[in-house]
This record gives sequence, structure tokens and C-alpha cells, in this order.
Amino acid sequence: MAETQGPVVAGVAIAFAVLTFTVLGLRLFARVFVLKRLGLDDYLIVVACLLSGAFTAVTVVAVQHGMGQHIDEVNPEGLITYAFVVWLSSMFYLACLGFIKTSVCYFYTRLGDKTLTRRSLVMMCVVGCQAMAFVLTAAFQCNPIPKAWDASLSGHCVSINVFYLANAALNIFTDLLTYTLPIRVILHLHMPHKQKCALGAILCLGLFACVSSIIRITYIPAMLTSADSTYAISGAMYWSAIEINVGILAASIPSFKAIASRFLPRWIGEYSSNKGYSYGGWSSGNNHGAKRYGSGFSKPRAPEFGMSVLQSCADTGSEDRIVVPAGRIMAQTEIETNVESYMYG
Repeated sequence: MAETQGPVVAGVAIAFAVLTFTVLGLRLFARVFVLKRLGLDDYLIVVACLLSGAFTAVTVVAVQHGMGQHIDEVNPEGLITYAFVVWLSSMFYLACLGFIKTSVCYFYTRLGDKTLTRRSLVMMCVVGCQAMAFVLTAAFQCNPIPKAWDASLSGHCVSINVFYLANAALNIFTDLLTYTLPIRVILHLHMPHKQKCALGAILCLGLFACVSSIIRITYIPAMLTSADSTYAISGAMYWSAIEINVGILAASIPSFKAIASRFLPRWIGEYSSNKGYSYGGWSSGNNHGAKRYGSGFSKPRAPEFGMSVLQSCADTGSEDRIVVPAGRIMAQTEIETNVESYMYG
């Protein structure tokens, strides 16, 4: 049997696609059925998942037309189709990365820190412009456009080697900027050490996506210079699949806390403080999302005289009958609680 990397490429792409759509289903369940609200970051991730699915589909088609095989064993009649789907895959990959990082940056804007919000908005603009520029360059790399997949046509193309290396390097740079933005916030969170470590581990998944991108770039020089192009591209393709799908996973994991809080409350340690940022149910200073509830009057053990007051709490729909004995001074206590709101549980 001839040596081929095709099954590995297709297997990795399909396995991570299944993982991604499972993660998306859990995220949407948490947001629609548990928290009952969707945010812009959710819509951005949905688009990223669709682009990831499209990347997987064209990768499987490319494998069917020779990707992973040595070029002298590939049917020449399928090379144009192969080149066309590879051209498509580059645009799906670049657009998907842009939507993932934009989603993550928008999530940061809801953590309650003004400095982080400003930096995140700047990063959203940078990432959006970068993704648009890369997708347009990949789409219009040749004049006429079909020359990108049919070398027999007359015309000219940009230096594709320089383009691929440049976009890989810039993607790594923006990955590092994006996933390290909230480090200062995490360091100042008022929470138990174990929970702080868990939150840091979640964000480190995003850095693993960056590591995947670094590994991917090591395959690009050989892919661009090898005469055995259909075989040399294999490593770059399956690491591209790993990178985008791990990025989606990292962006979605914080939403799972809403499910755990609702259905598995004993599995997680709830913590709140009157200082802090609200990060998916964790809290620290400057939490403007906190709501105040009056606790009502204290109830004496054995009241003999007095009046009863029916107190209704609109937020919970509950009613308490509180007996206020005559001749006693009752104190009303106001308690500030951090309510897990629209964010991630």
C-alpha cells in the first residue's frame, strides 16, 4: 500500500469538528435554556463553528482528491479540484480565526474592567481588519482569480510563499495578545487560590491554540517549497484544524459553568465577593452587575402582638409574611449579593 497521510488529515479534522459542534451545543444550551440570553460573542462563535465545519468539509474533499498522497500517485484529473478546495480552505481558516478572536475580545468587554474593555475593543478592530485583509488577499491572490487553482491559465499571482508565512506569523502575534489580555484581571481576582488556578487553566486553552499555530508554521516552509506538494501539506492542514477547533473550545468552556451551577452545584465551589470582576460567576472588584435586595424584617421567634406585613420579591416571585411585634425596634439589613447574570454562569 502506498504511503499516505490522507486518513490522518481527514480523521483529525472530523474528530475535532465533532468536538466543536458538541461544545457549541453545550454553549447554546447554557445560554438559551439556562441563562436565557444570547450575546454578540455567542453569535460570533456560531459563525466560527460554521466556518470550521466548512473547513472540515473541504479538507475531506481535498483528501479524496489527493491530499496526503505523494504527488506522483495522485490522479492528475483531480488536481484542479484539489487545488480549488485548498484555496477555499485557506479562506475558511483565516475567517474562522478572526471570528474566534473577535468573540473572545467581546467577552472581555463584559468583565467590568475599563482598561481591559478599551484594550479589548482595540484588539477587536485589529483582529477584524487583519482577518478581512488576509481573507481578501487569499481570495484575490491571482489575476484572474481561477489561476489560483488552475496554473495553466495565463496571468500573475502574489508571492504566495511570503503571504502564508506573513499571515502565520501575524496570527501567532495576535493570538498572544488576545489570550494574554485578561492576565492582569485574573491576578487581581478576589477568590480562592484553587478557583483562580482553574480560571487560569481555562484561559491557557487559548494559549494552546497559539501553540498549535506555532507548530503549524513549522510545516509551512516545506509545504511551500516541496515538489511533493500534496504530501507536504498534510501536517499544516491537520494542525490548522486543531488550532481553530481548540480556539472555539477555549472560547466556550466558561459558559459550561452555568450548566454546572444549575445541574451540578456540588461539583463547583461558588464564591462571591463585594470586590472584583464578574467572570462567569466568579467575582472581584468593580462589579457593576451586582443587585441589591432588601432582606426584610427579622422574624421574632414568638411574637405575641403586632402587625403582619406581606412582603413580595419581584425578582424571585416569592412572598414572605413577616410579623412585626409592637413595641420593638426592628432593623432592616441590606445585603449585597453578586447575581450570576447574563455572562458565563
